[in-house]
Amino acid sequence: MLSKILVGIDGSQYSDKAFEYAIFLASRCKSDLLIVNVLEEYGNVGYSISKELERQSKELLETYRHRAEKSNLSSLSTIQLRGISAAGQILGLADSKGVDTIVIGSRGPHEVKEFLLGSTTYKIVHNAKCAVVIAK
Repeated sequence: MLSKILVGIDGSQYSDKAFEYAIFLASRCKSDLLIVNVLEEYGNVGYSISKELERQSKELLETYRHRAEKSNLSSLSTIQLRGISAAGQILGLADSKGVDTIVIGSRGPHEVKEFLLGSTTYKIVHNAKCAVVIAK
């Protein structure tokens, strides 16, 4: 039985599909759902840009929280993380929270058609200690 599901969101169509599937799983299995967005840090981008990215991330998490609340899940959390690697942040959180399943999109918002999987997805699939579901 799944007790904790983590879904990574980035606003892309693939993360939206991952979110919908995570809602489906969490409602069927009566699981806790963690909705996560990672602000990747690319060096010093400046205070105003950093604050704007943080605001957009919080807004994105709130949008997904409102959508999830309509599903009457047993437990729902939104988490904003920062780091140089989205995959590393998601994997660390999954380990620390005892997540059973990670649900992620096959690509992020900056898809490159030549690649089968995005680099974050690839790293998560190959390094996760739990099950990973990829939404296309």
